Amino acid sequence: SYNLFPPRDNQIKHSVINSIAQNELKRERGINAVVVPNVFDFEGPDWKIDEYNCDFKKSLGLSPKDIVILQATRIISRKGIELAIDLIKELAKPENLLLLKEKGFYDERKIDEESKIVLVLPNLIEDMVYFKLLKEKIKKEKIKALFVSDIVEPKRKMKNNRKIYSLWDTYLFADLVTYPSLYEGWGNQFLEAVKAKLPIVVFEYEVFKTDIKPNGFRVISLGDKTKGKNGQGLYQVEPSIIQKSKKKAIRVLTDLSYRKKMVEHN
Repeated sequence: SYNLFPPRDNQIKHSVINSIAQNELKRERGINAVVVPNVFDFEGPDWKIDEYNCDFKKSLGLSPKDIVILQATRIISRKGIELAIDLIKELAKPENLLLLKEKGFYDERKIDEESKIVLVLPNLIEDMVYFKLLKEKIKKEKIKALFVSDIVEPKRKMKNNRKIYSLWDTYLFADLVTYPSLYEGWGNQFLEAVKAKLPIVVFEYEVFKTDIKPNGFRVISLGDKTKGKNGQGLYQVEPSIIQKSKKKAIRVLTDLSYRKKMVEHN
């Protein structure tokens, strides 16, 4: 029964993925557990643009002057991808594109009237109902989004005479990473964005607040509270939060010194 699992036994050592689970196990069962969070090899070589991946942006039909916002998570409802769409809707407004052009882009890329802000989603679509809701929202908000899991896999390879890129390749062409998850066990894509030295937009889910934020990471915050779901069943945050995150996003896209300090600190 419930009272028997997980078992108390001196021969068993328990591990959990976050401190919330650790505290709950101690409270409910009197069991001590060690936290084993998501980890990443930060000592390994940096990911780099090379002969294989250099055409990734072109393969998506994008031009060098387009701005890529990467949402690298799987497509499931707890990832809160609708919040990324709300942010991109703001960034893509003509007055904000003009700001990006006038301030100058962080990498000296030419931004003009033809530049587009594009949400790129390279991971698996695992919830078709949620996927359809996102597609409807994308159409309604008139933003550009590309679901490209058909050409991205864990490892590079040729498949049916078509080039398949690795997930790591996608980070090399991103200007900003969105990670608006509503809840997580820990946070794989957060670590990936840190490894890629990219600024990160984060909704402050519970484990982020308890296990990640105290380490001093610098992020663009979407706050830690939603307004609940809209009529279509998608989550929202206060418009003022989107406005604040938009301003910070514009800064990391235009202020190289500020951007470097943020990603190097992380």
